[in-house]
Amino acid sequence: MKHISILVYEDVLLTALSSTVSLLMAANEAVGRSGRKIPFTIELVGIHLKNVQLGLPVQFHCSRTLSDDFDTDVVVIPPFNTDSQSIDTLLSENGKLMAWMKEKHQRKAQIISLCTGAYFVAECGLLNGMPATSHWGVMDDLQKRYPRVNFKPDKVVTHAEAIITGGGGFSALNALLYFIERNCGKDIAVTLSKYYALEYGRTSQSIFTIFSGQRQHNDDDIHKAQSYIEEMFKTDISVDQIATQVNMSKRNFIRRFKTATSLNPIEYIQNIKVEAAKKSLESGETNIAAVTYEVGYNDLKTFRMVFKRITGLTPIEYRNKYNTQYLQQ
Repeated sequence: MKHISILVYEDVLLTALSSTVSLLMAANEAVGRSGRKIPFTIELVGIHLKNVQLGLPVQFHCSRTLSDDFDTDVVVIPPFNTDSQSIDTLLSENGKLMAWMKEKHQRKAQIISLCTGAYFVAECGLLNGMPATSHWGVMDDLQKRYPRVNFKPDKVVTHAEAIITGGGGFSALNALLYFIERNCGKDIAVTLSKYYALEYGRTSQSIFTIFSGQRQHNDDDIHKAQSYIEEMFKTDISVDQIATQVNMSKRNFIRRFKTATSLNPIEYIQNIKVEAAKKSLESGETNIAAVTYEVGYNDLKTFRMVFKRITGLTPIEYRNKYNTQYLQQ
């Protein structure tokens, strides 16, 4: 039987914490019904206190705190309910959590981070040189903070050296399903995925990404170039044309653009076009050819290829999944 410690801190995301407990308890119940030995002992562990008051009117009672002397096999770090401006404060306030987690990992405990829980694992250096994932919305910040980590923005689950990381939001529950499958068998994981309506085996979270323009930098010339792209993306815009707008050589422009945004200009233009196409498909447009021309592509084949590479779905698949007209059929 594996002992699982689920860490509870003041800024933990309530829905993620409760769904983590529910899914692991459901695994115990499903295994028990099959006549096998219960696989997990599940405990909530507080950082400083056993009674943890969240920002919401909810309080969790934990079995232990980090000060207690106990062994554990698995440490689960749920995501936090904190805006991006408060992340530095959150990390500084939870140094004890990260030191404890690092010690347990050195004593062979497995680590599972869910969504933004990856901040804690990366901050204490456990992810250096390893693949990891998190919520797509914080991926730019994570990559800048922790350049030694091999972040995989599109991945739902990564697993290396006893550390499992899960993607954004409720897709992070796929990391728990992955863990459950490895410890309880595929039959249990599939049963739980059906019961909780989770998409078993999902590997990419690209479909959920909302491209917001990578504006977290201080290069004014590149901000100007980005604004120009966002204004002119429906035309046949070229890198030379954009470089001229900001009075740079093409080579220097490409270098500075990628340094600022982590994308080369062509990738940026493609992301802007695809985001516009997604919004058009979501809001009611059903004609794929019309959307293709609307966002500045003249070739349907090229548009389909770029759209699928970025979202993981073809334009038709995306339309059928998110267009209200098709959802009502």
